[in-house]
Amino acid sequence: MKRYLYLALCLLGMIGCSTDNIDLYQSDGYISFVNKEADTLMISFFLLGNLQEYDLPVAVRFTGDPLLEKEAISLSVNKEGTTADTKFYDLPQPEFQAMSHLDTFYVKLKNFPELQQKTVTLCLELAENENFKLGDRYYRRMHLKINDNVAKPSWWTPDVETYYLGGYSDKKFRELMTAAQPDLSKVDEGLIRTWALKLKYHLEERASSPLGPVTEVDGSLMSVPVRG
Repeated sequence: MKRYLYLALCLLGMIGCSTDNIDLYQSDGYISFVNKEADTLMISFFLLGNLQEYDLPVAVRFTGDPLLEKEAISLSVNKEGTTADTKFYDLPQPEFQAMSHLDTFYVKLKNFPELQQKTVTLCLELAENENFKLGDRYYRRMHLKINDNVAKPSWWTPDVETYYLGGYSDKKFRELMTAAQPDLSKVDEGLIRTWALKLKYHLEERASSPLGPVTEVDGSLMSVPVRG
């Protein structure tokens, strides 16, 4: 009986020694953008309400065992796919949060007058580091097109011209965005009338202010036909 007890103690000792030399298993973690590389994202400062800066949310997916603490992500700009000067953006130093498989960081985009005349591209790229490997190769880059362009929207119909906003011009559309700050993701006749009234009051205030009235490009007074 003593012999069996001795053997059991020896085995337990061997197991205890061996576990001291075994590293805990940890699987590789992979990161990728949520947006597919082929799906170019369009950002118009004009449609954002003529903002001068915009914090663009960028979603990143993580695959692997949950992180026990936040880890740094390697993010850079792919020069070959980018025409935007560095003044147009600020990159963060993102970290992926612990115990999560989806996280979001923000890239600051900056508006400049030349974006009213041209569109620039920005290609963001994930890179492998000591914390993460790269996931699906079709989700490692993210392409952005950035401008401050303006164009006549489809909802600016002849009826809208007759009853609410009058004739279309790029300058009037910009003035409308300044005065009403509309959410252009949802448009109906009631909203258009509300926006037109805000523009009307804005034009009236400008006419009696030291800045003087708002004019069209040809020098004529800007006006809207909405009543109220």
